Amino acid sequence: MNVASLWELRLVTPRLVLRLPHDDELDKLFAVAEAGIHPRDEMPFAVPWTDDLHYEEFVAFHRAYWTGWTPEKWTCNFLTFLDGEPIGTQGLSAENLAAKREVSTDSWIGAPFQGKGYGTEQRAAVLELAFRGLGARAATSGALVHNIASQKVSEKLGYAVTGMSEIAPRGEPVPHYDYRLEAADWRSPISVEIVALASCLPLFGAFPRSG
Repeated sequence: MNVASLWELRLVTPRLVLRLPHDDELDKLFAVAEAGIHPRDEMPFAVPWTDDLHYEEFVAFHRAYWTGWTPEKWTCNFLTFLDGEPIGTQGLSAENLAAKREVSTDSWIGAPFQGKGYGTEQRAAVLELAFRGLGARAATSGALVHNIASQKVSEKLGYAVTGMSEIAPRGEPVPHYDYRLEAADWRSPISVEIVALASCLPLFGAFPRSG
C-alpha cells in the first residue's frame, strides 16, 4: 500500500511537532534511546526492548510499521520533535477502526526530556487526531504500577481506570493499570493543529467528526 501521504501529516502543539521520520532522523532517535529512557532496574514497557538495544533491529522495527500498514490495522508511530530534534515517540494504533472506533496509544521520551510536560503534550496531540480528526469514540492506554509518570499523564487527560491486569516484561508478573477515555469526555488542555490529514483519511479507515 502506498502510504507516502502520511509523511505530510503533522501534529503541531505549542512546543512540539509530531510527524513521521526520515532515515537520518531514525538515527538520531536511536541515539536518544541509547542515551537512556529509564533506570536500568526499572522496566516501564510491556516488551523490554531497551534491555537489548541494537541499531539494525531498532530501525527495522520502525520501518515495519509502514510496510505492514493497512486501513484495517495500523500503527502511526510519530517521532516527537522539540526545536527540530527528536526526543521520543508517540504511537497511535487501531484495528478495524471503521467498526470499533477505538484507538490505543504508547510512547516514550528520552530521560533528559522527562518531567517537563512533553509526555502530556504529545499524547494530547494524538488524542486530538483520534477524536477530532479520525472520529474515534474511545482511546485506551495502560501503565505498570511503578510507572507513575505515565499514570499521571493519563489522569491529567481524563482517562478512567477500567481494571487491572498483569504483564511480565522481564519474566516476573507486574500489576498493570488499564485506562480508557471516551470521546465525549475529551477536552484537550492545549491547542493542536492537525496538518495535511485529508489525503491520509483513507489510510486510517477513518470517520472524521463533522463540525
